[in-house]
Amino acid sequence: MKLKRLLIAGAALALTALPAAAGELSFWHAYAGQQDKIDFITFALDEFAKKHPDITLDVVAAEQSAYKTKLNTAMASGNPPDVFYTLPGGFLNAFVKGGQMYALDADLAKDGWRDSFLESAIAQTSKDGKTYAVPVDVDSVVFWYDKALFAEKGWTVPKTYDELMALAEKVKGEGLVPFSLGNKDSWPATFWFQYMEMRLKGSGVVASFVNGDAAATLGAEGEKAFQTVAEIAKKEYFPIGFNGMSDQEANMLFLNGQAAMLLNGTWQIGASADAPEGFELGYFAFPSVSGGAGDQTDVLAGVAASFGISEKTDNKADAVTLLKFLSSPEVMTKYVELRKTMVTVKGATTEAAAGPVLYGISNDLMNAAGHLDSFYDTAMPPAATNIYYTTLQGVLDGSVAPADGAKRLEDALKANK
Repeated sequence: MKLKRLLIAGAALALTALPAAAGELSFWHAYAGQQDKIDFITFALDEFAKKHPDITLDVVAAEQSAYKTKLNTAMASGNPPDVFYTLPGGFLNAFVKGGQMYALDADLAKDGWRDSFLESAIAQTSKDGKTYAVPVDVDSVVFWYDKALFAEKGWTVPKTYDELMALAEKVKGEGLVPFSLGNKDSWPATFWFQYMEMRLKGSGVVASFVNGDAAATLGAEGEKAFQTVAEIAKKEYFPIGFNGMSDQEANMLFLNGQAAMLLNGTWQIGASADAPEGFELGYFAFPSVSGGAGDQTDVLAGVAASFGISEKTDNKADAVTLLKFLSSPEVMTKYVELRKTMVTVKGATTEAAAGPVLYGISNDLMNAAGHLDSFYDTAMPPAATNIYYTTLQGVLDGSVAPADGAKRLEDALKANK
């Protein structure tokens, strides 16, 4: 098989997909710029080449930061790639609304392909009863802590939100930051708001707006969730200047023992690889909230990436062959091994490939969860996501009142743009 590996060097290089010849597919992905991602896609495409020498791939790679813009441009210009990486939720749904995605349901129904995926993951790449992309990996959000630090200080893992706040006060009294947070890019603080909304009201709140439910509402719980995160900021449980601090800077505070806990995704396992000697990464679930109406076992967990096929491609059979290979147990288990990220294919997140921490989250928290609620910011349409980000930053710095923040976000969700 002939592989043309084109690495995108900068934003000035336009991505233009040309019509594919028979047996040839254009394939775009966002796995450039990070070594574990490069290792995975190199393995996957090399193995595909061995098993399907009759299919030629024109491969275009970009970094995540530039990929979304470039794919949007290609789709808008009517020159989409045949097979491509896409984010679930609002990003994918925009293409679905435009009639640009090939529905995979007939193919998924064959040979047990659909049954190989976690149903909760398939739901995140589906709209109006049809599935438009195959989900690849799934990230969940938990609290992270250094077991050695907790043992040294005699701290115990909190089970309830009240216990979490009591622990935060103890940590602050020790001269440490209770919760590391770098919210410069807006998304890290969303985990705090979403978990509070999930615990207070329940999962599926944003999904109900996106699905056009006329009765969808944040409820009084939305204001309460904003109020709660505002109180944490006011008590100075986050680092000084956290709204201008990067996620990477917040991670360094955590790894260096300057911050006791961090609410972040399972990618934290990889981010902790260079921790100082003696650091032992531990995790615990977001605690239960007294009086909350939501299922207190629910986990914030969303599909982080997926692959879809353009409706315009003339070579759908080979495109499906590529998707089946990329989502095969062999490839997905290698994905877990290389990237230390959970995948959506049943049985592929093995303990040997994942390691004890990731496997524990998958086996103990994910499997026991009443519901998995996808990331609000990826589920929302783009305009609502931007309002979500700016509103939450304002609530955290005190410039937006919690009640105003809740109304602003609900109005944006109802607009569904």
